[in-house]
Amino acid sequence: MLLALTCAALAAGPVETEAREILDQLLRVDASHGNETAALRPLLARFQRAGVQAQILESAPGRGNLVARVRGSGARRPLLLLAHVDVVPVEGQPWSVPPFQPTEKDGYLYARGVSDDKAMASAFAAIALEAARSQPKLGRDLIVALTAGEETGGLAGARWLAQNHRDLIDAELALNEGGALIVKPDLSRMESVQIGVAEKIFQSYGLSVKGKGGHSSVPPTDFDPVVTLSRALQRIGELRFPAKVLPESREGIALMARREKPPLSTALERAAQTGTVSPEDDAVIGKDRLANAQVRTTCVTTMLKAAPQDNVLPTTAEATVNCRILPGETREQTQARLAQAIADPSVEVKPLEDIGFAKPSPISGPVNEAVHAAARALWGEVAVSHSMGTGATDSRHLREIGIQSYGLGGAPGTQEDQRAGRAAHGADERRPIRWMGEGVRFLREVTLQLAR
Repeated sequence: MLLALTCAALAAGPVETEAREILDQLLRVDASHGNETAALRPLLARFQRAGVQAQILESAPGRGNLVARVRGSGARRPLLLLAHVDVVPVEGQPWSVPPFQPTEKDGYLYARGVSDDKAMASAFAAIALEAARSQPKLGRDLIVALTAGEETGGLAGARWLAQNHRDLIDAELALNEGGALIVKPDLSRMESVQIGVAEKIFQSYGLSVKGKGGHSSVPPTDFDPVVTLSRALQRIGELRFPAKVLPESREGIALMARREKPPLSTALERAAQTGTVSPEDDAVIGKDRLANAQVRTTCVTTMLKAAPQDNVLPTTAEATVNCRILPGETREQTQARLAQAIADPSVEVKPLEDIGFAKPSPISGPVNEAVHAAARALWGEVAVSHSMGTGATDSRHLREIGIQSYGLGGAPGTQEDQRAGRAAHGADERRPIRWMGEGVRFLREVTLQLAR
């Protein structure tokens, strides 16, 4: 039985202050090319001062993963709070502020990682520290895992921990990134809460075409590997996978319909109601980037490589095509579709590294109940929906080993910032300051509901 939230539980308190202190520390460390250990050392000391069992485990020099455990009564199996502290690079991006110096401007906090995923990491740490200092004990252990390398597949972080230190992170349930807290464009109120229960399969494919090489002053007249590869990539760019409405994405599509305008809102509403996408509605949905990614497998060319310098003909022309595959479809099926679309045996298509896949987590259950209760107590009758992530998170590594993992949001933001590229991975990544504490309180209440 979930306990009702009280007004006292919603009042601002030390946990939000500590979360912001930790966040500022994390944001000042550039962990875009590793260096997670340096970001985590001050936090390790904070846990140790609070008497919490904690350690940093390195998968490679500088690639640290902090694991801390706050002991509960043991009445139930542990709850894992997972977040990553690495970030994507900023090179070449037009930032208006120093990306690794947290900057408050026009009511927003700017910094690389403020939305992805250091706000969640700082909130989970502060929540665990509060639990360690409080009495009575919670009904289950809280395990905090702040990890390396999520942005490069989790091989240095969550996947490495799952394969090498499973005993340290083994839990019944896990909370992680992969959901969202969406506020109105004018920042006046919370608009929606999304629970991530599934995500697409991340799979890249390498395309290669062999050539004879030689001097660029005498180009080939019969077969050019770059031209052949270009034709293949053009066909992939035109490839459309079938549109589907999955159970895990249906509520998210309905919520998206409420935010959009006709004809997109009408097409999305019909898709959510019927569970199918008609050709007429697909013609509309397929033109919107966010909506299109919710209903089909997508593949896009992200990297190209040919000759080592400008006066040399390439012996091999190569491309990387990144696919995000709907749950229920396979890597092998996607590879076959790519080869079929290319229709040229001189273009070799090979899957690149497998970075993990797992089945969705159940839609119903204690996490669903806890999120609904926390959202209702904080923001009233706000819309709460389940969603399928179009990106990949470390939840797949947890689901692979039997931990039911759910995506939440910890740093509220607007849909407009996401579309404008001022959110995860974009220049001027930012979050509204007035909502930062609300994100901490939300995660705190969900955690307490599950761990009492």
